[in-house]
Amino acid sequence: MPSISYAVDAVPPARTTWLNALQHISLSAVTLIFPRIVAEAAGVDAAAVTRYVSLAMVAMGIGTLIQVHRGRGIGSGFILLGHCTILYLPFAVAAAKAGGLGAVAGLTIVAGCTEMLLSRCIRPLRAYLPPEIIGVVILLLGTMLGVFGLRLMVGAGPGGADPWQMAASGAALAVIVGVAVWAGPGLRSLAVLVGVAAGCAVYVVLELAAGDMGPVLANISFVAPRWPLAAPSLPLAFVPGFLIGALACFVRATADLTAWQQLSDPNWKAPDFASIRAGTLADGLGCVVAGCLGVTGTNTYSGSFGLAAANGVHARRVGVAAGIGWIALGLLPGAASILYAIPAGIFGAACFYSAMFTIRTGIAMLAQRLVDARRTLIIGAAIVVSILATGAEVHGHLPSLARQVLNSPLAVAMLLALALNAVLRLGVPKTASLRWRAAEGFAAVKDFAESQGRAWGARVELIGRAVNFLEEFCVLAPRLAGDGEVGLALRYDDVGLQIALDWRGEALDAGAAAHPGDEAAGLPLVLMRHWADELRGAGAADGRQTAVAYIDDR
Repeated sequence: MPSISYAVDAVPPARTTWLNALQHISLSAVTLIFPRIVAEAAGVDAAAVTRYVSLAMVAMGIGTLIQVHRGRGIGSGFILLGHCTILYLPFAVAAAKAGGLGAVAGLTIVAGCTEMLLSRCIRPLRAYLPPEIIGVVILLLGTMLGVFGLRLMVGAGPGGADPWQMAASGAALAVIVGVAVWAGPGLRSLAVLVGVAAGCAVYVVLELAAGDMGPVLANISFVAPRWPLAAPSLPLAFVPGFLIGALACFVRATADLTAWQQLSDPNWKAPDFASIRAGTLADGLGCVVAGCLGVTGTNTYSGSFGLAAANGVHARRVGVAAGIGWIALGLLPGAASILYAIPAGIFGAACFYSAMFTIRTGIAMLAQRLVDARRTLIIGAAIVVSILATGAEVHGHLPSLARQVLNSPLAVAMLLALALNAVLRLGVPKTASLRWRAAEGFAAVKDFAESQGRAWGARVELIGRAVNFLEEFCVLAPRLAGDGEVGLALRYDDVGLQIALDWRGEALDAGAAAHPGDEAAGLPLVLMRHWADELRGAGAADGRQTAVAYIDDR
């Protein structure tokens, strides 16, 4: 993966900023399929569909600007474009068929307000959103984004399996990969833009050679945007579905924001929940704006992260430019129909490419955690169920809400992972203790610490530092406690690990100082201080000694 060319707060040249913004716009343009599906489900005419998509483009731009803003507790400052998410699609289609576009608008406002409320509860909710769930969500997001892009490339999307479109999509992917792998640093960061342009050029040449450009040009209509298209309404029967969608969008935004934190900080250790709170609040606010404009709900776009991971351009100014670009396109008559004239498979090639880097981040995040049987079950069940739901036939005899949920495999996987985590975390204490004698050796202490780390889902590095600390103590233990018993207590929380030791005998410092001629006697204490961020000892009148160490996980 390329190194960081422009950090989050960097100021790239205007040319670099706008070209990269155009890349992000071309990457997220494929999601305009979803508002089109919703508008067509409502039964409106072709001009209204075009206006609806134009308003969706404006909503995506406003949502992006809110997210890249950073200040007053709103916005993460990361390049996370807003997009019309598939997570609301099954619920929005059902509402559009029953109550028209007004019902979708009102329910979207409710969903956005729900996500904003969830963002205020991030601290009590973080125990139910452990890093392994965030990691598996990122992995699933990347996988589904890649599958979505590949399906568009082979003609499974709108327009069917047109051989010219498939050829153009293949050319786009080949150019993207070729530029990303073999081109120079300047051009490499623009691989997606070059690939999309090449795919469009191939498509035009093939259509001109076949004499089929007439129908393509005939579908371009210069319809001016108009607002509002319908007055918001609130059919209560569809509220539960949109609340489920809001929860899924909240989890997805949390995963995307965490992935961005890891990408932008080489020393990242654990999620920064203040940033996640601001980012999920911005995501919910963007969804409310979409509802006020009358379109379906928006959410953070994982492809934005994948593209930034691929090209190394992280500057938030790119996000600002992309937001402005989407608003300008939405207000420009004909822009929506021109985007629809471009084969969806070309955009699908860009999705497929960026998805690979999203998958990489999910795998890396999962690899950082120690995993026990509980977490293995959560991760495995979420992945298997998402695959099953993707290819499952939804039976008509199921309740309407159940059918809508099952039509969103990612939502199903998220809900299952959250439910399993809530249930399986019951009975897992945050403290654990062991009574041990120096004669038993270090192996018993190591097994105890590592098994507890797996039960807690702690980071591999955190437990590794704890094990190294305890190994050095075990070297000193025969001098400190003799044949006596040593008490070991571990306490884990969201920010670190506390190690408490107690024994009857010499104090920790005295045990090392009692052998001034023996360098090996003092070295373990030096190394203990190295592995722990904080170490303090105390003694009592009855000869009881204690040592408390704290290892920070941030």
